[in-house]
Amino acid sequence: MARKKRPAQRLKVVNPDCAGIDIGKDRHFVAVNPEHTEEPVRGFGAFTRDLEEMAAWLASCGVTKVAMESTSVYWIPVYETLDRAGFEVILVPPRMTKQIGGRKSDVLDCPWICQLMSYGLLRGAFRPGDAVCPLRSYARQMRRLTEDRSRCVLHMQKALTEMNVRLDSVISDITGVTEQRILRAIIDGERDPQRLGALRHRNIKADVDTIAASLQGTWRDEHLFALEQAMQRYDFLDQQIEDCEARVMAEIERLTPPDDPPPDGGAPDPAPGTTSGTASSRSANAATKYSGQEAALAQALSTKMGVDLTAIPAIGTGTALVIASEIGPDFSAFPSAQHFCSWLGVAPGTKISGGKNLPGKTPKVADPVGQALRMAAMAARRSETFIGAKHRGRLARMDTPVAIKATARELACLVYLMVTEGQEYVEQGIDAYEKRRLNRKFAQLDRQARKLGLQLVPAPQNDKTKNTMPSAA
Repeated sequence: MARKKRPAQRLKVVNPDCAGIDIGKDRHFVAVNPEHTEEPVRGFGAFTRDLEEMAAWLASCGVTKVAMESTSVYWIPVYETLDRAGFEVILVPPRMTKQIGGRKSDVLDCPWICQLMSYGLLRGAFRPGDAVCPLRSYARQMRRLTEDRSRCVLHMQKALTEMNVRLDSVISDITGVTEQRILRAIIDGERDPQRLGALRHRNIKADVDTIAASLQGTWRDEHLFALEQAMQRYDFLDQQIEDCEARVMAEIERLTPPDDPPPDGGAPDPAPGTTSGTASSRSANAATKYSGQEAALAQALSTKMGVDLTAIPAIGTGTALVIASEIGPDFSAFPSAQHFCSWLGVAPGTKISGGKNLPGKTPKVADPVGQALRMAAMAARRSETFIGAKHRGRLARMDTPVAIKATARELACLVYLMVTEGQEYVEQGIDAYEKRRLNRKFAQLDRQARKLGLQLVPAPQNDKTKNTMPSAA
């Protein structure tokens, strides 16, 4: 009897009214469904009038969803123009639209993107809402300026070393009060080591004579000129960073919703699953850990995000600002904490074959939030908290990069749960970790004793053997 042939399973079109755009520097190529127009592929320039013409042509073709590659920064004007025109724009990473061999060209790329999008094979990259984008731009600009300022410090240090002024051997921080006094006096023309050493702050451990001995240099004109220019760049960038901080604070205040008082004048009831602290109390608690401008920033971030992220050990105002500016308070784009960790690049590998994990590195993800959480995980090593003790335990049994990634994933899960559930972080303490570690150790010893036919019994308690482990009988 002849076997019945099963019908071949074909891909179903789920997005018939879609378009694909291949982004370029000076020209963009757009492809739509051939059934909607006689010219399914068209090229448009990069000027604003060309982008508006592109949006009008897509609307005339009945397109509702547009997919485009995230090519450099050339996609941003196209994205914003189409988004304002009412299209659903999907930003796709280039690795998801790689062509097969022999079909690589701009004219052929856009139909391929359109075809993949019509079958629902493309997933859009995360991009925060337009309300958060200005804050993200200001925060990124401030980080770039901070990196440039740190390079100015290296240039100043290089100029001092070339003059054999070994101030760094006596005082570690060249940006401190004493170092800035001495460097600015050197730029103003002071060369006497004793007078320069007398500018030390009272909290500096080194005495005046030691500092004066380190300030006996050659004082060559070319190195002094380099030192002066590095100091000028440092001051200029410092002022620009202050301007960015002011813009960041203004954007946070603009995005922060006002607190609505309860109608009866009393305290509002806490939502199910949340803590009883109000927004004002959370912001006040966040501000008590810092001082000055940093306290104001911590208070504003706590009010904007709805929770105090700086309550998590090793997460400071810098990391909280990165999270607030790159994502915002809306985490609805991530269905679960696992999706959030995967987007950050801190999730474990998922290459499995035959029930075993395959070796190999996970793909690198260039994400500012993931990088900030990794830096916070590195700082957790010196934290006398539950997370700090847990991270030190990981470092004892894992490679350092693996331990840092695991702690960063734990921090990411805490951030996700705090923002989505509205719960404040509760510190368990280092004693809780030690108690859990001892319980695991006792359980391991009990399993080993049972394999050998033995049984653990508690040791007699007295003053000398109060902290001994159970003995095997």
